[in-house]
Amino acid sequence: MKPSLRSLAFLLALLLFAALGCSAPLSCRRTEESELQGAERDALWEKLKAERPAGPAAGEPALKVIAIDVGQGDSILLVSPEGNTMLIDAGPADAFDRISAVLDANGIRSLDVLVATHPHEDHIGSMANVLNAYPVGMFYTIAQAPSSAKYAEVQSALDRNGCTVCFAEAGKTIPWAESCTVTVLNPIPAYADEPTEMNDLSIVLHVRYGDTAVLLTGDAEATAQSRMLDTFPRSMLQANVLKLGHHGSANAIDYWFFLAVDPDLAVASCGKDNEYGHPHLETLSLLYDTHTAFYRTDLEGTITFRLDGTNVSADPSRKETP
Repeated sequence: MKPSLRSLAFLLALLLFAALGCSAPLSCRRTEESELQGAERDALWEKLKAERPAGPAAGEPALKVIAIDVGQGDSILLVSPEGNTMLIDAGPADAFDRISAVLDANGIRSLDVLVATHPHEDHIGSMANVLNAYPVGMFYTIAQAPSSAKYAEVQSALDRNGCTVCFAEAGKTIPWAESCTVTVLNPIPAYADEPTEMNDLSIVLHVRYGDTAVLLTGDAEATAQSRMLDTFPRSMLQANVLKLGHHGSANAIDYWFFLAVDPDLAVASCGKDNEYGHPHLETLSLLYDTHTAFYRTDLEGTITFRLDGTNVSADPSRKETP
C-alpha cells in the first residue's frame, strides 16, 4: 500500500460537495457541466495516466480481475490462479456479446460463481442470457429483490439453470478458490430495518490472494461505505485495487472509507460520453490528490488486472484513448 497523502483541504472540499450535491444517484446528471469543468476533468484524466505502474506481470500465478467494457454498467470477471471462475454482474441488456467474448477468450465454458450485486438493469441486464448460455454452480444475490420484468427474466433463467441460489450477507465468505479468500462486506444485517437506497444494498466483495487484494463495490455509495467502515476493521477493507462504486460517481465515495481501502489502483466501469458525466470531477480529483493510478472502461475498453500475491498490474485492451 502507498503512504496516505490525503489532505484536509480536499476533505473540506468533498464535504462541501456532499452538502450541496444531488442526493438521487441516478438523477445526478452532468449534462450542464461547464466547458471549464469539462476541460478540468479531461486534464486530470491525462495527469492520472502518469501515475500508473509498469506493465502487467507475466509468468507467475495470479488472480485475474477483468473489468469488462459493457458500456454504462458493470461486469467483472474473476479467474483464480487455479482456474476457478466468478462473474460479478452482467451489464445492461445489450452487453451479452461483449461478456461472452471475454469468457470465450479466457476459455471459460462454465461459471463456478455468478453474482448479481443488486437488481438494477445496468448490472443484471444480460444476466438471464449468461444463465441460459453457461452452467453456473452458485448464484449470489440480495434478499431485497424488486418485482421487475428484467428480474423476472433472471428468476426464470435461474430455474432453468438449476444452480444453487444464496443470499449474500456481510461477514460471511464465499467458497470459491483454494488460494483466494472472498469475504462479503455488504449488505450488513444490522441495517436491514433501516431505510436504504438499492445502490447501498449492493453486494461488496473483498477478494484476497496472498498479500494482494481487490475490493469490488457494485454501486455501493457513501452510506453503505460508512456502515462498512463502522462494522469492519481497516484490515478487512484494505485493497490494492478498488472498483469504484456507482461508475465513479462523486456520490459513491466516502472519504474515510477510501482512506481505509488505500488503493494503489482504481477502476471505473462506465459508458463513453454517458449522460451522467461519470466518472465525476470530484472523483478524479480525489484519485489525483492521493496518487492513485486510475483506469476506465469508457476510454480504455476491457481492463485486466493481475494480482500475483505480491504485486499488482493492469493491462487495458485499448492502449491509446481515442
